[in-house]
Amino acid sequence: MKPEKEPEVIDLAARRKAVQAREAAEKAARDKAARLARSGGAVLGGRKHAGLILVVVILIALAIYLGPRFL
Repeated sequence: MKPEKEPEVIDLAARRKAVQAREAAEKAARDKAARLARSGGAVLGGRKHAGLILVVVILIALAIYLGPRFL
């Protein structure tokens, strides 16, 4: 007669590694959220010069749009 359920073998080392990886991912997510909260969030993304690039693009667009009106 067969038992209803076969006994399951659990690798404790693999389970520990999985738990440690999960805890490390949670800690990294908490640290990232804390950094963003301190900096006020990144409205323009993570690029250092995103604001300057945005201003240049807006100025070029204004020059293309308003330039012909004054010529």
